[in-house]
Amino acid sequence: MTSRIGKVSLGLVLVMLAVMSNACLAPPQSAGNTSSVISSLEAEYMNVYPLGTSQIKCIVSDPDSSAVQLSWSCTGGNILGEGSTVTWQSPSDYGDYHIMVVAKDKNGVSSKAVLTLSVVPRPYKSCCGR
Repeated sequence: MTSRIGKVSLGLVLVMLAVMSNACLAPPQSAGNTSSVISSLEAEYMNVYPLGTSQIKCIVSDPDSSAVQLSWSCTGGNILGEGSTVTWQSPSDYGDYHIMVVAKDKNGVSSKAVLTLSVVPRPYKSCCGR
């Protein structure tokens, strides 16, 4: 009798664990919904002078023909504009900076891409035509 109660208790514990573990999973995506595809992320200039600008273009498509919303961010400087083409205004400090874009469809499924641009010194112009 005790072994039967032990088996039932063990079975009940296993069922509870299975139910509870599924509760911790991320919600499933809509059936047939796939993420947007970022096929290209390009910059007008990969090397930019301090406080300069470079136009950034993202080419994105959605296999489900859903509308896609783009969200831009950067590790330094500023993103000007919105949509598939924006302008990055570089900071005054030299170095490498990341431009990130997230493409999200109407169901919240997203894809991401990152582009690294560099802020470089202006070429030295010598005096007197040299």
